[in-house]
Amino acid sequence: MTYTLADLPMLGGLDDGRLRGLEALARRRRYPAGQVLCTEGDPAEQLVVLLDGRVKAGRVSAEGKEVVLAVEAAPVAFDKTALLVDAPHRATRTALTAVEVAYLPRSAVLELVAAEPSVAARLLRTLAATVRDLDERLIDAAVRDVPSRVATWLVRRCADGRVPLHAGQAGLGAEIGATRVSVNRALRGFERRGLIEIRTGEVIVLNPQALARLAAIPAPAL
Repeated sequence: MTYTLADLPMLGGLDDGRLRGLEALARRRRYPAGQVLCTEGDPAEQLVVLLDGRVKAGRVSAEGKEVVLAVEAAPVAFDKTALLVDAPHRATRTALTAVEVAYLPRSAVLELVAAEPSVAARLLRTLAATVRDLDERLIDAAVRDVPSRVATWLVRRCADGRVPLHAGQAGLGAEIGATRVSVNRALRGFERRGLIEIRTGEVIVLNPQALARLAAIPAPAL
Protein backbone atom coordinates (compact mmCIF):
# COMPACT_ATOMS: atom_id res chain seq x y z
CA MET A 1 0.00 0.00 0.00
CA THR A 2 1.33 3.43 -0.94
CA TYR A 3 0.66 6.20 1.56
CA THR A 4 0.68 9.98 1.16
CA LEU A 5 2.23 12.73 3.26
CA ALA A 6 -1.17 13.23 4.89
CA ASP A 7 -0.87 9.71 6.39
CA LEU A 8 2.26 10.67 8.31
CA PRO A 9 1.28 11.08 12.00
CA MET A 10 3.10 14.39 12.43
CA LEU A 11 1.23 15.87 9.45
CA GLY A 12 -2.21 14.56 10.33
CA GLY A 13 -4.89 17.25 10.32
CA LEU A 14 -3.04 19.74 8.14
CA ASP A 15 -5.27 21.72 5.81
CA ASP A 16 -5.25 20.91 2.10
CA GLY A 17 -3.33 24.06 1.20
CA ARG A 18 -0.41 23.21 3.48
CA LEU A 19 -0.37 19.62 2.25
CA ARG A 20 -0.35 20.70 -1.39
CA GLY A 21 2.56 23.01 -0.63
CA LEU A 22 4.53 20.17 0.92
CA GLU A 23 3.70 17.83 -1.95
CA ALA A 24 5.02 20.43 -4.38
CA LEU A 25 8.32 20.58 -2.47
CA ALA A 26 8.66 16.83 -2.04
CA ARG A 27 11.04 14.89 -4.27
CA ARG A 28 9.57 11.41 -4.77
CA ARG A 29 11.62 8.38 -5.69
CA ARG A 30 11.09 4.62 -6.05
CA TYR A 31 13.90 2.21 -5.23
CA PRO A 32 14.39 -1.56 -5.34
CA ALA A 33 15.18 -3.72 -2.32
CA GLY A 34 18.77 -3.21 -1.21
CA GLN A 35 18.87 0.52 -1.94
CA VAL A 36 20.48 2.66 0.78
CA LEU A 37 18.19 5.62 1.55
CA CYS A 38 20.43 7.44 4.01
CA THR A 39 23.81 6.68 5.56
CA GLU A 40 24.92 6.88 9.18
CA GLY A 41 27.00 10.03 9.71
CA ASP A 42 25.79 11.89 6.63
CA PRO A 43 24.12 15.29 7.17
CA ALA A 44 20.34 15.08 7.69
CA GLU A 45 19.51 17.81 5.20
CA GLN A 46 16.14 16.35 4.23
CA LEU A 47 13.29 14.59 5.98
CA VAL A 48 13.12 11.12 4.45
CA VAL A 49 9.52 9.87 4.43
CA LEU A 50 8.80 6.22 3.66
CA LEU A 51 5.51 6.01 1.75
CA ASP A 52 5.61 2.35 0.71
CA GLY A 53 7.60 -0.71 1.73
CA ARG A 54 9.88 -1.66 4.61
CA VAL A 55 13.31 -0.44 5.63
CA LYS A 56 15.90 -1.65 8.13
CA ALA A 57 17.87 0.75 10.29
CA GLY A 58 21.40 -0.42 11.03
CA ARG A 59 24.74 0.72 12.36
CA VAL A 60 28.23 -0.69 11.93
CA SER A 61 30.07 -1.83 15.06
CA ALA A 62 33.73 -1.14 15.79
CA GLU A 63 34.45 -4.65 14.46
CA GLY A 64 32.78 -3.79 11.16
CA LYS A 65 29.66 -5.87 11.81
CA GLU A 66 26.22 -4.51 10.94
CA VAL A 67 23.80 -4.28 13.87
CA VAL A 68 20.12 -4.04 12.91
CA LEU A 69 18.40 -1.53 15.19
CA ALA A 70 14.88 -1.72 13.81
CA VAL A 71 12.68 -2.69 10.88
CA GLU A 72 10.28 0.11 9.92
CA ALA A 73 7.21 0.07 7.70
CA ALA A 74 5.44 2.90 5.87
CA PRO A 75 4.25 5.48 6.70
CA VAL A 76 7.17 6.78 8.74
CA ALA A 77 9.67 9.64 8.67
CA PHE A 78 13.31 8.94 9.54
CA ASP A 79 15.64 10.82 11.90
CA LYS A 80 13.30 13.63 12.88
CA THR A 81 15.50 14.47 15.86
CA ALA A 82 18.61 14.79 13.68
CA LEU A 83 16.71 17.13 11.38
CA LEU A 84 15.58 19.35 14.25
CA VAL A 85 19.01 19.74 15.86
CA ASP A 86 21.03 19.79 12.62
CA ALA A 87 22.79 16.51 13.42
CA PRO A 88 23.85 13.67 11.09
CA HIS A 89 21.80 10.55 10.41
CA ARG A 90 22.12 8.13 13.35
CA ALA A 91 21.70 4.98 11.27
CA THR A 92 21.97 3.65 7.74
CA ARG A 93 18.55 2.79 6.35
CA THR A 94 18.33 0.18 3.62
CA ALA A 95 15.24 -0.92 1.70
CA LEU A 96 14.16 -4.47 2.53
CA THR A 97 11.49 -4.36 -0.17
CA ALA A 98 10.77 -2.14 -3.13
CA VAL A 99 10.03 1.27 -1.61
CA GLU A 100 8.69 4.71 -2.40
CA VAL A 101 10.13 7.65 -0.50
CA ALA A 102 9.59 11.40 -0.43
CA TYR A 103 12.38 13.82 0.46
CA LEU A 104 11.31 17.08 2.13
CA PRO A 105 13.83 19.95 2.51
CA ARG A 106 14.90 20.56 6.11
CA SER A 107 14.08 24.26 5.82
CA ALA A 108 10.49 23.52 4.79
CA VAL A 109 9.99 21.10 7.69
CA LEU A 110 11.40 23.54 10.26
CA GLU A 111 9.23 26.34 8.86
CA LEU A 112 6.16 24.09 9.11
CA VAL A 113 6.93 23.13 12.73
CA ALA A 114 7.34 26.82 13.65
CA ALA A 115 4.15 27.90 11.87
CA GLU A 116 1.83 25.05 12.84
CA PRO A 117 1.52 24.35 16.60
CA SER A 118 -0.47 21.19 15.84
CA VAL A 119 2.46 19.78 13.85
CA ALA A 120 4.87 20.62 16.68
CA ALA A 121 2.56 18.90 19.20
CA ARG A 122 2.22 15.76 17.06
CA LEU A 123 5.97 15.69 16.49
CA LEU A 124 6.58 15.87 20.25
CA ARG A 125 4.17 12.98 20.81
CA THR A 126 5.91 10.93 18.13
CA LEU A 127 9.35 11.60 19.63
CA ALA A 128 8.05 10.81 23.13
CA ALA A 129 6.67 7.48 21.91
CA THR A 130 10.05 6.69 20.34
CA VAL A 131 11.87 7.45 23.58
CA ARG A 132 9.39 5.32 25.54
CA ASP A 133 9.87 2.41 23.13
CA LEU A 134 13.66 2.62 23.45
CA ASP A 135 13.35 2.81 27.23
CA GLU A 136 11.16 -0.32 27.29
CA ARG A 137 13.61 -2.16 25.06
CA LEU A 138 16.53 -1.27 27.36
CA ILE A 139 14.60 -2.41 30.43
CA ASP A 140 13.56 -5.64 28.69
CA ALA A 141 17.17 -6.37 27.72
CA ALA A 142 18.26 -5.82 31.33
CA VAL A 143 15.62 -7.74 33.27
CA ARG A 144 13.83 -10.23 30.96
CA ASP A 145 15.19 -13.44 29.46
CA VAL A 146 15.39 -13.97 25.70
CA PRO A 147 12.37 -16.32 25.36
CA SER A 148 10.04 -13.81 27.04
CA ARG A 149 11.38 -10.99 24.85
CA VAL A 150 10.93 -13.09 21.71
CA ALA A 151 7.40 -14.01 22.83
CA THR A 152 6.58 -10.32 23.36
CA TRP A 153 7.94 -9.43 19.93
CA LEU A 154 5.82 -12.12 18.27
CA VAL A 155 2.60 -11.36 20.15
CA ARG A 156 2.77 -7.67 19.30
CA ARG A 157 3.04 -8.47 15.59
CA CYS A 158 0.72 -11.44 15.10
CA ALA A 159 -2.59 -9.69 14.39
CA ASP A 160 -3.35 -12.21 11.62
CA GLY A 161 -1.23 -15.06 12.98
CA ARG A 162 1.61 -14.48 10.52
CA VAL A 163 4.78 -12.61 11.54
CA PRO A 164 7.25 -11.82 8.72
CA LEU A 165 10.95 -11.87 9.59
CA HIS A 166 11.98 -9.13 7.19
CA ALA A 167 15.54 -8.97 8.55
CA GLY A 168 15.71 -12.63 9.56
CA GLN A 169 16.33 -13.98 13.03
CA ALA A 170 19.42 -11.78 13.31
CA GLY A 171 17.25 -8.72 12.75
CA LEU A 172 14.76 -9.90 15.38
CA GLY A 173 17.64 -10.39 17.80
CA ALA A 174 19.03 -6.94 17.11
CA GLU A 175 15.65 -5.38 17.85
CA ILE A 176 15.34 -7.07 21.24
CA GLY A 177 19.01 -7.03 22.22
CA ALA A 178 19.81 -10.72 21.73
CA THR A 179 22.03 -12.86 19.50
CA ARG A 180 20.70 -14.77 16.50
CA VAL A 181 21.67 -18.03 18.21
CA SER A 182 19.64 -17.26 21.35
CA VAL A 183 16.67 -16.12 19.25
CA ASN A 184 16.81 -19.33 17.22
CA ARG A 185 16.95 -21.38 20.43
CA ALA A 186 13.85 -19.60 21.78
CA LEU A 187 11.93 -20.02 18.52
CA ARG A 188 12.81 -23.72 18.30
CA GLY A 189 11.64 -24.17 21.87
CA PHE A 190 8.30 -22.51 21.06
CA GLU A 191 7.95 -24.70 17.96
CA ARG A 192 8.57 -27.90 19.91
CA ARG A 193 5.79 -26.86 22.31
CA GLY A 194 3.37 -26.29 19.42
CA LEU A 195 3.13 -22.53 19.97
CA ILE A 196 4.52 -21.51 16.58
CA GLU A 197 5.60 -22.85 13.21
CA ILE A 198 8.87 -21.57 11.73
CA ARG A 199 8.82 -21.07 7.98
CA THR A 200 11.23 -19.47 5.55
CA GLY A 201 11.11 -15.73 6.22
CA GLU A 202 8.21 -15.87 8.67
CA VAL A 203 6.77 -17.32 11.85
CA ILE A 204 3.19 -18.61 12.12
CA VAL A 205 1.76 -18.08 15.60
CA LEU A 206 -0.44 -21.07 16.50
CA ASN A 207 -1.14 -20.27 20.14
CA PRO A 208 -1.01 -16.53 20.86
CA GLN A 209 -2.58 -16.97 24.31
CA ALA A 210 0.25 -19.24 25.47
CA LEU A 211 2.85 -16.90 23.99
CA ALA A 212 1.17 -13.95 25.72
CA ARG A 213 1.42 -15.77 29.04
CA LEU A 214 5.14 -16.21 28.47
CA ALA A 215 5.40 -12.55 27.55
CA ALA A 216 3.06 -11.40 30.35
CA ILE A 217 1.11 -9.12 28.00
CA PRO A 218 -2.49 -9.28 26.69
CA ALA A 219 -2.95 -11.62 23.70
CA PRO A 220 -4.43 -10.17 20.48
CA ALA A 221 -7.72 -11.47 19.15
CA LEU A 222 -7.11 -13.46 15.95
